Amino acid sequence: MTLSTATIPELERLHQQANEWQRLSPRQRIPYLQAMKTLARRHAPEWVSLACQIKGIDPQGVWAGEEWTTGPLGLILKLDHYLHALRHEATPPVPRWRTAPSGQAIAEILPRNWQERLLWFGVKAEVWLQPGQPPTQGSAYRNPPPAGVAVVLGAGNITSLCLADALYQLVVANRVALLKMNPLLAPLTDCFRKVCAPLIEAGFLEIMEGDATLGEALCHHPLTQHIHITGSHHTYNRLVWGDTAAEQAIRKARQHRKLTKPVTAELGNVTPLLIVPGEWTEAELAYQARQVASALVHNASFNCIAAQIVVTAAGWPQREAFLTALKAQLQEIPPRPAYYPGAIARYESFLADYPQATVLSSPLEGTIPWTLIEGLTPAANPRIFQEEVFCGLLAEVQLPVHDAADFLATAVPFVHERLWGTLGCSLIVDPRTEATYSEALERAIAQLRYGSIAINAWVSLANGLGCTPWGAFPGHTPAAIGSGVGVVHNSFLFDYPEKAVIRVPFQLPVTPPWFYGHRTLPQLARAVMDIYTTGNPLAWLSLLTAALRG
Repeated sequence: MTLSTATIPELERLHQQANEWQRLSPRQRIPYLQAMKTLARRHAPEWVSLACQIKGIDPQGVWAGEEWTTGPLGLILKLDHYLHALRHEATPPVPRWRTAPSGQAIAEILPRNWQERLLWFGVKAEVWLQPGQPPTQGSAYRNPPPAGVAVVLGAGNITSLCLADALYQLVVANRVALLKMNPLLAPLTDCFRKVCAPLIEAGFLEIMEGDATLGEALCHHPLTQHIHITGSHHTYNRLVWGDTAAEQAIRKARQHRKLTKPVTAELGNVTPLLIVPGEWTEAELAYQARQVASALVHNASFNCIAAQIVVTAAGWPQREAFLTALKAQLQEIPPRPAYYPGAIARYESFLADYPQATVLSSPLEGTIPWTLIEGLTPAANPRIFQEEVFCGLLAEVQLPVHDAADFLATAVPFVHERLWGTLGCSLIVDPRTEATYSEALERAIAQLRYGSIAINAWVSLANGLGCTPWGAFPGHTPAAIGSGVGVVHNSFLFDYPEKAVIRVPFQLPVTPPWFYGHRTLPQLARAVMDIYTTGNPLAWLSLLTAALRG
């Protein structure tokens, strides 16, 4: 008997309850998720403390706020959006529809109400549906898949992702789920079981610890119907096509997959930030330099969507001033513990390939210094264009253009043809330039083939909002998986999402919560959690205080 055919009690329990989960109406599922919201708030301090231990963070220090926002708060936001969907029978109303010039349907989904207008001041989110597809929602409730178990192979970086991925299988895909924790986050397992107790006790969710051998056994087990992976495309290829590059090549040539079950996956990205040339004030230069620096240093840069390629115009008169401001920001930020396995060796390997790189922070043992490669051209050594760095290294590429129109017309084919991945990108443009070149900007947004696009924000915001679909741009295949297939989150349950577009003012009046050095981020996160879980009016006062002092 092999592991893949051995009895795995957790799979057995889920299999027995798979039909029961599908028998529950959307409204009958509400109490489970409502209880989870309460439990996530109750266990948030324990969750954050454990996350800080894993990542070598001082729980009272400046970095701890990240664990509050991307940990328990991130889960609570997603739960709230799912509850909204369930209250509307898995077809939540879209605040506003419009049509793109291409004929695509666009759903404007955020803000939904006055509360979101206050919480997400100036932020708007929309979902573009695939061309030629109907604007339908919640098909897994109208035509349920065969009752079965989805195995979720959890991420090892952002702590709420694995729970969010499991919830997607339960709420949107309409399957019971088994979450296998990434070994890096195993210390959180007991805390997560407390948060998810209502679903676990009912037999609709299981959480297991184990290594890659267990993961493979779960995926190949006959009781497993579907697999979802958040991680590396190398992991996907080993699982689906074989253990070695040679085996993978042979199997791909024969179209003979090692794992034939349906697999959805979110697999990373070489993330570009397109800096549209304009005329910026000194304050705007400093603000956007901090924005780019924050997109690099968040979570020690161990993010599938971390900033990797800053794209500028060679003829932009303020290019040097912007880069000077960016370097000044990075020089002030202390290096972070390189907790992710293999990160230091990977950084040193890239440094050997790009000896012109400038190290901007003092190297300390066990850390990776923030490092910038300036002045690359599209014809430069392509490694950094084609391989995810996943550490504190940022490269700048200058395109041979001067004005915004030429930049946008050149940048879009550059990122499509030269950069690996289709998960997400950011585009920074000041309001004066946007007004002058509005048609060119909207054309670029329509043309960009990324699952998420953020205007004037780090694209991770699309993940953090908890409502937009998150995943690669449609079109990848198992043999050429790229950034993956399928989506998660997607709290409006769109059947055919293509991409999310997030629009943020060029400069917000308060410090954005995704900016490095936010001084009151834990207080802000706790206030938002209290608003969503207790409705205490005093939480709004705490939120306002934290926002103004940030």
